[in-house]
This record gives sequence, C-alpha cells and structure tokens, in this order.
Amino acid sequence: MGETDKRDNLSRAWAAMRATERWMLRAYFGLMRAIPEALAVALVRRRARARPGEENAERAPERVARGMAARPEGRVVWLHSIGPGDSTANLTLARALLAEDASLTCLVTTRVAAAQKTFAKLAEESDGRLIVMLAPLDFHRATRRFLDHWRFDLAIYGEGDMWPNALCGLVEADVPIALVNGQFNGRLGRLVGRRPGLGRWAMAHFDLLHVFRRECVEEAERWIRPGCEVVHHPNLKMDAPAPGVDETLLGEMRARWGDAPVFACGSVADNEIETLIDAWGRARREVPGLKLILVPRWKEQGEEIAAIARARDLTVPRRSVQGLPGAQDDFFLADSYGEMGTWFELGYGVFMGHTLFGGIGHNPYEAIARQRPILSGSITPLLPADYTYLTDIGLCRITPDAESIAQGMIDYHQAMRDGEDRFAPFRAAQGFSHDLARRLLALMEDRPG
Repeated sequence: MGETDKRDNLSRAWAAMRATERWMLRAYFGLMRAIPEALAVALVRRRARARPGEENAERAPERVARGMAARPEGRVVWLHSIGPGDSTANLTLARALLAEDASLTCLVTTRVAAAQKTFAKLAEESDGRLIVMLAPLDFHRATRRFLDHWRFDLAIYGEGDMWPNALCGLVEADVPIALVNGQFNGRLGRLVGRRPGLGRWAMAHFDLLHVFRRECVEEAERWIRPGCEVVHHPNLKMDAPAPGVDETLLGEMRARWGDAPVFACGSVADNEIETLIDAWGRARREVPGLKLILVPRWKEQGEEIAAIARARDLTVPRRSVQGLPGAQDDFFLADSYGEMGTWFELGYGVFMGHTLFGGIGHNPYEAIARQRPILSGSITPLLPADYTYLTDIGLCRITPDAESIAQGMIDYHQAMRDGEDRFAPFRAAQGFSHDLARRLLALMEDRPG
C-alpha cells in the first residue's frame, strides 16, 4: 500500500473521529504553535532542578531541537522511547539494526533524561553510528526543525509515546513509521483506548506494528489501517545481552560453596530482608544446605541490611568487607556494583527485589537473560506489563509473602533437579531482533539512499 492509500486512510480515520476528538486535536495543534520556545526551555531547566533524573538543564535546548549534532551522510533511522524500560528494548533493536546495515546511523531519543544512560556503551562502541539526544517536545516549529534537520529514512517508536505533530510531519515527509513492543493489554492499549477515534487516527500513521503477545495480533486489527504489517515476536527485552559474568569470581565462589544450591535475591530493599530470611529458613527444611545471596539495591544499604541479619543471629560476610564468604557460611551479602550477572549465574533462581510491600520493581530481564526463573513479590507498578508477560509464559511467579517465596525456592530447586527446561522456547527465539530489524529496514527500500 502506497503513501496515497495511507493518506486516504488517515483522512477516513480523521472523519471517523467524534467531533469532540477532532476539536481536542485541533486545539492541541493550536496550542503547540502558540507556546513560546523560550518559555519551554525555562520550564525544562526549572523541572531539571526538581527532577534531575527526568530533565537535564544543560541540554534543555534539545527539547526544542536546538544544538543538534550534524546529520551524517547516508540513511538515518530514528528510534524513540520514553524511559529506561522501553529504552532497553530499543537498545536491543538498535544493536540489530546497526549489525544488519553497516552504512546505517541510528538517532536515539528518550523522553526521560536518565534513560540516555542505557545507550551510553553502544554509543561509545558504534564509532559515531549511534547518536543520542533528548526528545524534542511536540511543538510545531521544534518538531519541523527536528525532522528537517535529520531527514529520517525510518522512524521507530518504542511501545508508545506517539505525538501528533511528529506523526503528521513524518507522514508529510513520506517517512515510514513503525511501533515496536506494542501491547494492547498495557501502555499502548491504555493510550489508544482512552479516545478510540483519536487512537485509530494515531495508529493509522504506522506501516509496521510489532507485538509480543500472540493475542495482540488479533486485537491489532481493531486499531491499525489496511496495509499496516503486524509482526509477532517476543518482547525485544528478551533478546538483550545477558549481564556479564566474572568467571574468576564465579570460580572462587564455586570453590568455596561447591555444588550447594544457591538462591539469589537481586536489588533488595531494606524492608524486604526479614521476609526473605524467613522464606530462606522455611525453604531450607526442604532444600538441605540452601545458601542465600542478598544483593542490595544500593551498595550503601550494606551495613543496615547486615544489622538486620545479625539481629537474626546470622553470620554476615559482606562483599565490601570480607570479600567472599567461607565454605561454612550459608548467607552472603553482596553489597557491590557491577557483579549482578555473576550472582544470578551462581543461583538456580532469583527473587527480584523491591517488589514486596508496594515496591516499584526492578528490571527482570537481567535474570531472564541469564536463564534464571524469577520470583516477584507483586506485579510492580513500574513494569506491570513485563512482569505479567513473564508470569504468563512461566518464567516468573508472584510470591507476596515468606511462605510463597519459600515454596517458589523449593519448586524451582525441584524443577532444576528434574531437568525441567522452561527456557527452551526462550533460547529457540533468541536472535529474533535481527529478523525484526530486517523487516524494518525493508520499509526503506523504496526511499532514496
């Protein structure tokens, strides 16, 4: 389906909107023309002082598409995400795109300033082929300046964060548009479901939609235009590289603990410690010799967590003090940075911390990438769709108290002894990001290089 057909579908989607939805969109376009850019920059700098993780005062001009890097020669793909969560997916896709086309440059934008750290290593390794900047706000002039400067050959949105001026500008420039990691039972569904007519108009801009839940393939038909390709692949975060393992450290730990079963708890909060110790004590009745590794969310929590454990009459060797536990130690506090992959590799399962008692959660895919099944205290508010997805495919179990955590530790150990391989489908699917990258790059075939 060509651009003419796409524009015809957009016109029909516009006409099918309710009058109130069209009025809202017209009002939005008017407002985005009227707000002075200088005021926007000042507000961004003010917000940066209050929320430094979300904004960067020094880079505030990027929010109005000022101070941009020079556009490189050749084709440029734009990947956009909101925060660290969907940036992990876009990082995986950016790696695949750069590997599939050696002449390609990727520009990555994020809505949240802290999410840019996700791309730092790849940007450093890419020899200038990955450029990172803060996403411009959807002001009419700023968006047009952004699009005119970069002259994209393809635009890719991660999960959502679709903005009207950017979508319209991309269509006017005949740039193919894709949305990846879409989930109609999550962020995307909430976004389009609030105003269905407006949602269908927004979705009519897309030429390719990637969904990672099979039921979303059928659901997509309610929202996309004819001619939009729907691709079903796993969540892109499932294809991310596993966190590194220090083989020397791993060997030293195994020399000390032998083949004793080990359960790791990653990124734990202080208020979870007693529950986790209780769970471990219960599980040890069924899993003799079970050893526990607690990895604090922050290294500075070490002494406070150690005090809680000592109050339970536990000997508490700490990574930051003793270095490593002895053969006789059954409990280890790994208060260090950069070694999470090693602790996950050592365990047969992982409890994801900051998920009990209203915790907001932590990225579960680090453990999944090391092929370790996880326990979580809840479906967390930070990453609800991710934890639901992993639970549905049997790689996560929700365990809200000590008793259920203990049972999870026991069941995962028994599954390991029985040779149960719940990660076989995961391994079979790995590398799918390259297939998705090829299908995305095919959208550019009719565009001049």
